[in-house]
Amino acid sequence: MRHVNMQGLTAPPAWAAKAKRTLDAVRAAVAAGTEREFNSHWAEDAVRDLLLGLVGVKCWYCETLIVRADITVDHFRPKSEVLEVPGHPGYWWLAYDVSNYRIACKHCNSGGARYNGVREGRAKGSQFPLIGGTRARTSVDDLNREQPLLLDPAHRSDPDLLGFDSGGYARRSNTPYSPAETNRGLCRADETIRILALNDSHLVPLRARLIREVTVLARHGDLTDIQQLVDDKVGPEAPYSAAAAMALALHRAVAQPAAAPATAATTPAAAPTTDPARSRVDLHDLLQHLDPDDLKAGITLTGRHEKKVHQAVLNHEGHIDVSGRLWRTPTTAARVATGSNKINGWDFWHLTIGGVEQTLAEFRAQHVPPIALV
Repeated sequence: MRHVNMQGLTAPPAWAAKAKRTLDAVRAAVAAGTEREFNSHWAEDAVRDLLLGLVGVKCWYCETLIVRADITVDHFRPKSEVLEVPGHPGYWWLAYDVSNYRIACKHCNSGGARYNGVREGRAKGSQFPLIGGTRARTSVDDLNREQPLLLDPAHRSDPDLLGFDSGGYARRSNTPYSPAETNRGLCRADETIRILALNDSHLVPLRARLIREVTVLARHGDLTDIQQLVDDKVGPEAPYSAAAAMALALHRAVAQPAAAPATAATTPAAAPTTDPARSRVDLHDLLQHLDPDDLKAGITLTGRHEKKVHQAVLNHEGHIDVSGRLWRTPTTAARVATGSNKINGWDFWHLTIGGVEQTLAEFRAQHVPPIALV
């Protein structure tokens, strides 16, 4: 995911006039309590080409090139309904606001992504979960009071929360968790990866190959032709350019001369500390309280939902393996296992230590000091 700058983007006057007439009719229907009818003006070339001109013909969420397929204009805030809020009328007043449009591929917008042949990801569709703030319900409500859970490619800082490992897997970057993430015990990047299936079986190998290519080419970056190839791969219109840019930045960081060793080399290492904020979202800091041998073998986690028992494995890196997929955060791992968007993984997952079964929330409470939630 790369940032897409939509500042100053305005719709062509003729299209805007037509869209206004349709929106006026929708507004009247809302006032009268009758059925609303949306004309799909957002699919017309006049506005779609405007959006495609920003970063080329690729999905703004997963960065896959859209070749010989329908180009979907997604409403970031859904126009007709909000799936997780029954009775919400949708953000109908934004139906023809170009600032609410995002280019999306079929898999990110409607689903169909697969992992080892099994359908995964719920796709964005009419989903618009919040991680904090107050949800808007009418056209006079302040959208700035909402804190979306899903990462938004048009929000300057959101794409920075998404990183990639050398194997091509999307993951959270090293950015600290926000207060909203700490309060909810949710990772926005993990939830975006889960819902949009950003690590499906087709995307990961393509990213991994691109990362290898950029790394090899970057070693010969002093050659003009090679540098042009690198520039092409990290440019905003290139597929998976965020992963390519990460690989290039990592290569350059490694290639820098090593800093001189500190003179106080004899200073004893500080004891491991637990970050109360991070430990409300992921398990990494809590591993120090588990037996290394048990972690090396993998600690079994179990959870029960709707009379069904689900299992996962916690590994030595703090990842939770659910059917071959690795997740850093318990809640996203639990939602992947159950298919429910309402599960709290800290209460869902149980582990057994010294013959005593306890939830991850109980385990955390023993080792993490309470913090004031804001």
